[in-house]
Amino acid sequence: MPELTGFAVIGCSKCRRIMSADLSHATKTCQCGHKLDLKKTKLIAVFASADDAAQAVMQMQERKNTGFTSAANYSRTLDK
Repeated sequence: MPELTGFAVIGCSKCRRIMSADLSHATKTCQCGHKLDLKKTKLIAVFASADDAAQAVMQMQERKNTGFTSAANYSRTLDK
């Protein structure tokens, strides 16, 4: 299997967070603290530049969050 280079979009297997990872490194640590081995992790997409990978992560997060009401827009009345 050839060595991949560039930047990949991956998902954390513990918390399901979508993030980008530099493929020149062996591991990536998620914000939840889980360490991912990049050779064993499924790569969702691979890009040549970090900017392209970051753009893809933002688009995936936007699709993932569509349909939810943000807390700033949600108001609850307790007048019953």
